[in-house]
Amino acid sequence: MKDIKNMKKRITIKKAMEAWKTSTLNEDIGNHIPPSELYDLMIQPQGIELGEERLNHLTRCPVCLQEIKDIIECRKEAEAWDLALPKAATSQTAWPKKIRLEGGRYTVTIRRNIRETKKGLLVLEVKKGYQKTLEGRSVQLIDGQGHICLEGIIFHAKISQEIENLGAVNLKCLTVRPGDK
Repeated sequence: MKDIKNMKKRITIKKAMEAWKTSTLNEDIGNHIPPSELYDLMIQPQGIELGEERLNHLTRCPVCLQEIKDIIECRKEAEAWDLALPKAATSQTAWPKKIRLEGGRYTVTIRRNIRETKKGLLVLEVKKGYQKTLEGRSVQLIDGQGHICLEGIIFHAKISQEIENLGAVNLKCLTVRPGDK
């Protein structure tokens, strides 16, 4: 705990993990740091500003630490997919097409209707580690042109929706937008 108080208010992930090693983990201590701030912490090499209270929370909260671990894992996978996704999205591959998003956090499966090839089914699946977080929440899948192509509630880690015109879905930059709890 002494190390935490002596730390500067600007923190890198390395410093946060070092402080965590020396602290004692408590039960879920609430007032969690939002995932967007945790993500910023991961991608900013110079760190982000955290107050002492939030820094103490970050170094002691198993929920936030698990979220950081998940972000690290997804980021490693995403670096490879960022190169492969645009090429895969425009290629003429066999059906169904599967696209992993956000480093594998989500998988989008696109199935073409056998009889009517313009029609199809979009299925969004949530990676095992994120099921508890997203189960029962609303979610949107937004294509590269900003159109909502799938919208609904995650149930058993999946959501699916029939699509009338698969050709209208821009696969180059799919984005998942989780709604409120």
